[in-house]
Amino acid sequence: MKTAYQLSPTEQAKTSREPDYAGPFFSAAIICAWMVSIWFGFFHVRTGLIPDSPGAIGMILWIQFLFCGLFIISHDACHGTACASNPRLNRWLGRIAAGLYAAFDFDRLVPEHHAHHIRVASAGDPDFHDGTEKGANFLRWGIRFFTHYVRLRQILVMMAVAQVFFHVLRIPDRNVIQFWVLPALLSGVQLFVFGTWLPHRSSSRKPFPDHHHARDSNFPWWLSLLTCWHFGYHHTHHLYPGVPWFRLPFKRRLANETAHYDGNKNFFP
Repeated sequence: MKTAYQLSPTEQAKTSREPDYAGPFFSAAIICAWMVSIWFGFFHVRTGLIPDSPGAIGMILWIQFLFCGLFIISHDACHGTACASNPRLNRWLGRIAAGLYAAFDFDRLVPEHHAHHIRVASAGDPDFHDGTEKGANFLRWGIRFFTHYVRLRQILVMMAVAQVFFHVLRIPDRNVIQFWVLPALLSGVQLFVFGTWLPHRSSSRKPFPDHHHARDSNFPWWLSLLTCWHFGYHHTHHLYPGVPWFRLPFKRRLANETAHYDGNKNFFP
């Protein structure tokens, strides 16, 4: 019986040429880099009540980037592409990444994300706004998005973990806030802006090209990586949901070259 986190036959065909080792390698590298960076920020960075040095600010931005990477791992695992050749490992990579990111329940995220792909920009899309003009406002849309996904259980788990940091590991509270709490919150906003709001917001000047109701960013490769681990190539992702994040730039170029769609006319408005 097909489970939600497994690839469909179409997606399996699309990932048949992808290297099986690359997904687990990149996932492990991101998770390890996140752990090492958190540890370094907790124990080896001296900071004031607010970040008062280029090193501290740089560390916050770096950890924010890695938090986004954790989300991208869990996102790819929803499509079975964190490890396409091993569904069990794929599922556990998704669970670990989602748990580390913000105590998310990966098995609950999977059907939610599949609903986004199946019912994109409709009442059944959990990532979309309420369908009204007011609901499309950035702030209203963002509040609806975050309150849908963040549950009380997650908040309680994160609060319990924070107490362990404070009272068991004796980590200074300012380090916990600046190198764990703040990057997590900033990454959530970053993911919403570049992975949901910009790709899926409507524009009277530029109609969506197809039923996916999505657009790509017009960023070069390096900026696409920095902003959202290529999640901004969102229309390409909806066209090829079985392609992992690190292959999206190639798939986008290939789609343009084969005239599957004209990505040059489908940028963020």
